[in-house]
Amino acid sequence: MAVEVVLLVPALVLLLGVFVAGWRLWSARTQVTDAAASAARAATLETSGSVARARAHRVARTNLEVLRVPCGSSTIDVDVSGFARPPGQPAQVRVDVGCTVGLGDLLVPGLPGSWRVHGTASQTMDTFRERQP
Repeated sequence: MAVEVVLLVPALVLLLGVFVAGWRLWSARTQVTDAAASAARAATLETSGSVARARAHRVARTNLEVLRVPCGSSTIDVDVSGFARPPGQPAQVRVDVGCTVGLGDLLVPGLPGSWRVHGTASQTMDTFRERQP
């Protein structure tokens, strides 16, 4: 009986650690993608590219903080080149949010210390709304 416990307990602990790592990565990726979608939507409501970029950064950072995404570091890239197109032509805003999720505290052999997850979202701008670069 003691031999079975000695063999099974470490295997179960490793399995639990892998499960927790997978859940942490999936959860962070979902939240980062949601933050990118919210930021892209907020940016399309502005009339100026510079204001839209600032608003997208603010919304993405706020979402990451409110949702308590376990990011060691995060990056937010906003493409507002659609604001340079004249009204009447279709355009989009694209937001890419990256996040480094720490896995070093799980003590599972073979797992990296951290993993980078990305979330990207595009939102179509109102075709006939006034725009400024």
